[in-house]
Amino acid sequence: MAREAVLALLREAHETSDQKGKVEAYLKAIDAAIAGDPGAAEDAVVEDCTEVIKQVLSPDVSQWVSRDALQHFSAALPKLPGPARQRVAERTLDLVQPRAVNFEEQVALVREQLSALLEAQGEWLRAAQTLAGINLDSNNARVFDDRYKLEKALKISDLYLACDQSPKAESFVNRAAYLLNSHKEDPELQYRYKSCYARILDAKCKFLEAALRYYEISNLRRTPGQAGATGGEGATGSAPASAGQDEAEAMLLNAIICIILARPGPQRSRVLATLHKDERCIKLAGGVYTILQKVYMERILQPSEVQAFATLLKPHHRAPLEDGTTVLEQAVIEHNLQSASRLYKNISFDELGRMLGIDPLRAEKTAASMIGEGRMEGTIDQVDRFIYFSHLKSGGGGGDAKAGEAKAQDRLASADGDVAAWDVQIRNLCQGVNAILDTINARREAAAT
Repeated sequence: MAREAVLALLREAHETSDQKGKVEAYLKAIDAAIAGDPGAAEDAVVEDCTEVIKQVLSPDVSQWVSRDALQHFSAALPKLPGPARQRVAERTLDLVQPRAVNFEEQVALVREQLSALLEAQGEWLRAAQTLAGINLDSNNARVFDDRYKLEKALKISDLYLACDQSPKAESFVNRAAYLLNSHKEDPELQYRYKSCYARILDAKCKFLEAALRYYEISNLRRTPGQAGATGGEGATGSAPASAGQDEAEAMLLNAIICIILARPGPQRSRVLATLHKDERCIKLAGGVYTILQKVYMERILQPSEVQAFATLLKPHHRAPLEDGTTVLEQAVIEHNLQSASRLYKNISFDELGRMLGIDPLRAEKTAASMIGEGRMEGTIDQVDRFIYFSHLKSGGGGGDAKAGEAKAQDRLASADGDVAAWDVQIRNLCQGVNAILDTINARREAAAT
């Protein structure tokens, strides 16, 4: 039950016939409810505010009066302590929901404050859902201009990414991409968009593209006023001006992680070479440069090194694949297989399986996949159960990419010709068998007559 003082002000507002006087009376009731009595309990303040909002949103109150009162209420809401403000904001949104389309600006202000409170508590999903309730498709250009919509879309995407909801984050990043065309000269918005997009590529396991994006962001120079809008894993909100260098290092670390997890091939080798030459990588903590160097030099990774690297990974990097392995395990298997192709001219399925720590059949399938996709040179002898590797002249980090691609194309063309010739032989054989069967049937019929 609301306090008598607040109820008296609400009665005064209800009895006032003048619209301006009614607005002023409601503003006094709002101020009284927000201020509360000295030492008043949180529940009492919440009840006072709830009663005021109910009266303001009454069908008997003009929409213009309600809008002015809600505008004042949303501006006064920060005066409440955090817990009370959260409860009042939640109740306000529940009460205004049926008529939210009439109070878009006021609802947006309340949602922004509630989302900030939830974000401060680490409730990323609820914060994102609250902010996503703002009607970004509104035609109210006075309140929701393109810059406002762009900033909110990026913020919502950032919050969804913080709680590993990449599909929802992607939808808001795509919306931001459409709005970004009118703000190409704003480096801060460009930075925030690129950061969100890189993290979405990372979450979708498109590691090569993500690594390129992360590395591009790590090279962007941000002024002190720009630092902190977005950052590494779970980064949301604002950070101190000194965070610019830390963000660059976080993006560089993400680039290294993604390129190590990317599938071996010529493009990956080029990015590895770029990162290996970047002097900033040497200064990164966690010994990440050591494993980067071994991957670049195509040396076999040991289990202890893989375990140390795994501590740097995010949850989706450890997610199981269709075959039951993780992204990291698959990346290490393919890398070690490619490294083995540089050390050996040939190797049996059994020995390769022991080297990779997997069964021989899986080792054969992995090698066949990499050879078929042009990511490794070699042939497979299934009769003798051996793999024969073809070595290209290596210039570091995976060899001559153009030569590898050219050989892959030649091999595919040759394979197409072999398949066509095989098809002709099979067809001729089948036709010969059919002819024999026809002859046998004809003679059998002749003998029967």
